[in-house]
Amino acid sequence: MPTAVVVIPTKNEQASIAAVIEEVRSSLRVLHYDRIEILVVDDSRDATRERAEAAGASVLIGGGEGLGSAMYRGLKAALAFEPDIILSIDGDGQTAVREEIGRFVAAVTQGGADLVLGSRFKESGLVGYRYRFINRVGTRILTYMLNRKTGLDLTDSHGGIRAMVPVVARELEMIGTHTYVQETIIDAVEKGFKVVELPSAWRMRQHGNSRVVGSIPRYIFYTLPVLLLRSGHHMQTLYMLGLSLIGFAFLYFFFILYQEDFSLRLAHRTPGLVLIALLVLAGMQFFFFGVLLQLVTQIKRAVDRGRVSPPLLGSSAERKATKERHASNL
Repeated sequence: MPTAVVVIPTKNEQASIAAVIEEVRSSLRVLHYDRIEILVVDDSRDATRERAEAAGASVLIGGGEGLGSAMYRGLKAALAFEPDIILSIDGDGQTAVREEIGRFVAAVTQGGADLVLGSRFKESGLVGYRYRFINRVGTRILTYMLNRKTGLDLTDSHGGIRAMVPVVARELEMIGTHTYVQETIIDAVEKGFKVVELPSAWRMRQHGNSRVVGSIPRYIFYTLPVLLLRSGHHMQTLYMLGLSLIGFAFLYFFFILYQEDFSLRLAHRTPGLVLIALLVLAGMQFFFFGVLLQLVTQIKRAVDRGRVSPPLLGSSAERKATKERHASNL
């Protein structure tokens, strides 16, 4: 029987979580999914956890390290249900699940997409409230960076609903703890998955305050370093900066020698020699900091791979098997 797993990250969403779970479940029943698993990944201090369990969801502790870390845990845990499709939906009730989930599922099961993203800005009039200008600017910056890195033509970096084939979640590797929405896209493109963006409406939030969108400028500061690491530009930047400082130090040293007619009696040029030494030390630090960052990134990915060890299938084979199984059960 076709199985759908829906991952819902939450943080103090006790007022909305039960309604979101029911809306998701009823919408997927209409799409003829016989087995529907709702996995709430929770970092709340209120009664979200209890209300999610009362509504029939499984609850996973998010770890308190940010949305990215919570979603990573949720997506990896979703694989244990052997799903035909995985969806992620915000727990704040802003996503128009009932009206939109069918399009996102169809883009995977019929349209050949591996990862389907929601966009609030692909069409006009999708945001059902006044969207802050500073948040819009921040979203544009993040979207621009994603497009530069991936070669896609996205219009949004923070849609509230996504759908994916299980292999996208299985192969997912992340570096940051807050950057799930960006890293998932980058990772999928790097591994050759087909990424599609669909328009998605955002309803006005009825309860509480936004956990991410309300602080886009601060969120960018969390995101930029990780995107720099994922892009690989940190290696080139740090190496070039380090080598440039060392090269400048040697040029300055030869300039001093030239001024002194290549005499090695340079005691009276101590300030210049100290500057040269500092430039060399700084250059070496930048160079080896680049190496260290690369090693840390590789270790992080190796540790994450060691935590999750389901059997791996080639992406094309798994997509074909998943779609054939899905078609035979409908």
